[in-house]
Amino acid sequence: MTVLHVLKERLGMRKISSQWVLHDLTETKKWLRYEAARNHFERNETFLRRIITQDETWAKSYERRMKRQSNEWRHCGSPRLSKVRQNPSNLKVMVILVYDCDGFILRHTVPRQQTVSEKYYCSSSEHNLRPALRKKRRHFLQNPPIILQDNARPHAAQAVADLFARWGWEVLYHPPYSPNLSPCDFDFIPKMKEPFRGIRFRTVPEILQAVDRSI
Repeated sequence: MTVLHVLKERLGMRKISSQWVLHDLTETKKWLRYEAARNHFERNETFLRRIITQDETWAKSYERRMKRQSNEWRHCGSPRLSKVRQNPSNLKVMVILVYDCDGFILRHTVPRQQTVSEKYYCSSSEHNLRPALRKKRRHFLQNPPIILQDNARPHAAQAVADLFARWGWEVLYHPPYSPNLSPCDFDFIPKMKEPFRGIRFRTVPEILQAVDRSI
């Protein structure tokens, strides 16, 4: 009887590797997450319908397939499939994505050579987001939306906060280092990119068409 047999069969143990996390949250940051969740939970259900979430992401000419996408059922002893590493490309485009519980609201393409600074974020909110809300979500004209966004520097800038306050829009508190509380980062963007992972696009219009189809 081997030690491995005792560990696995008798004691029911298994070997588990460590899990990587982005940040080791301090007690203070854990309590900030708790307070944010408690405050959201204590609000009435109608506040959920007022939330719109927005974020930006790079859409690239080639997104590598995730490991689980290449999984296949194989017999024991079958050779493992080979996968050639693709060379990265500089062809990419940044898009700003906005949606709420009723569906998608806006996909805005950021011009090339333009970074999403606080000035650009304010301009996009005024000239793209507000017109889209007037067209697709007219109920927000009477009942202002609640903005859910992460703590990226352009989002948290004072100029952005002042702009939203002038419009009467609330910004939902987002605890630091909490990507799972931002639906764009944790849920929407990974699912949007999944259908075109492993496909190489040659032009920016092809990339945007793939993004729109996925959305």
